[in-house]
Amino acid sequence: MTNLEVYNELVADLPKLKIRANTLMTKVVKEFRKVRRFPAWQSYGYTHQKSRNKYLISFYASTAKKIDNPEIDFIGLADDTDGRVVIKWDEWCFSEDLTKGYCFIKSIGYFRGHFFSRYRERLWPNDSINPDELVCRFFTRNKRTIPIQLNDEIKRGYEQYGSFQYGMDVPDGICLTDQYYEGGDISMTEDNSNKVYIVIYRTIISKSLLSKGQANAIKIEGKEYVRDHCLEPIRKAYMKRLQNLPAHLLPPILNNK
Repeated sequence: MTNLEVYNELVADLPKLKIRANTLMTKVVKEFRKVRRFPAWQSYGYTHQKSRNKYLISFYASTAKKIDNPEIDFIGLADDTDGRVVIKWDEWCFSEDLTKGYCFIKSIGYFRGHFFSRYRERLWPNDSINPDELVCRFFTRNKRTIPIQLNDEIKRGYEQYGSFQYGMDVPDGICLTDQYYEGGDISMTEDNSNKVYIVIYRTIISKSLLSKGQANAIKIEGKEYVRDHCLEPIRKAYMKRLQNLPAHLLPPILNNK
């Protein structure tokens, strides 16, 4: 099965996952009301009846005020020769050239068992939590992911982890990854519907293990990515939309030009 086929199956299963989450909500709220300390997590396994794909349905309450309206997340599960693989799928906003705007591309993240072993070891060494809750914690705490290139300053002292060229900067640390396109490189002028960006998460290094120089280098790389691939394309798209408004609706800064 290609990664595009995997992505399409995951998306096709989503409506049933949402229905299952709704049926679980009464039980989830009841369990959250027993909790004395927040944040709190609840997770439930689910197997799609038709595709037989396996999932975790995650519920997260950051405070007691969120008990009746927890955040819901859907996480794919699979098995390979090395054990369980956790799968997340999404769409990324991407800009190849700032003069050409931006587009969306399908993406899949694969998290090997080793990744979560290191996540437990480096972030939660004193917490007795089951593997499902560990996975839920990672995704609720690390919604912001910024792709970065691992330059010499960032990689200094971490050669033992392998010859990684790319990573993901997340609030809990830096994820060392393999990243590549399936179906050819993305193009701003072609249909990208058959292309998928793959990220394989190998391990994670907590922020506490980074030197001051490494942390600063990661921050610089992250800012450059957000500026070039997120903020600037969105700004240009917004400005283009404003320019199409009738003159009497334009903001003063545009109307005066």
